[in-house]
Amino acid sequence: MKKQIPSINMAVKLWILGGSAVLALMILAGCKLTRIGYESAGYQVVRQSGVFEIRDYPALTLVSTPMAATRPEDGDSFVRLFRYIGGANEADAKIAMTTPVFSDPSGTNRHMSFVVPQKTAAAGTPKAKRDDITVQTRPAGRFAVYRFSGNWGTERAAAARQKLVEWLAAEKLQVIGEPQMANYDPPFTPAFLRRNEVMVRLKEDALGRKN
Repeated sequence: MKKQIPSINMAVKLWILGGSAVLALMILAGCKLTRIGYESAGYQVVRQSGVFEIRDYPALTLVSTPMAATRPEDGDSFVRLFRYIGGANEADAKIAMTTPVFSDPSGTNRHMSFVVPQKTAAAGTPKAKRDDITVQTRPAGRFAVYRFSGNWGTERAAAARQKLVEWLAAEKLQVIGEPQMANYDPPFTPAFLRRNEVMVRLKEDALGRKN
């Protein structure tokens, strides 16, 4: 009797939950085990002050899906997006995973988003086969960013947002909208090696630049 290979869907769910079987399943799913080697959203650092940065981002093409209001770490949202890049789109095309994964865990418009690779975006990003996944463009702009390592549960995310808010107040910088999380690593990455960020768009006159 032939052994059944675990599905990509199961691999992703175990990635979200963690556990000793994750490494083998991620190999079967064709995913890299660290963020190294993934295409990452580019940006230019305008100013740095310790763990805080002011960055200019170009316009980014995102594929996004809603997050459940009662689940700050929404694995279902990740699975939907992973299926999309795995071929569940109108072109039946496989799309490379990128970093970071953006999420809005505490805002009023709660979404999780993958960044579409530049070549895919230039060629035309395929639509999703389901209505709760959308392709959209995040306009270019200037962002304030706080970077930290370790786990990124609800409490740590809230603490990181508060640190960014306090720094913005001290620097007298005004923002647009709600802070957003950016996570670069899968859960099995050792906590001290993880890259997490909380970021927020700055108003058009921040540091003399118009968005």
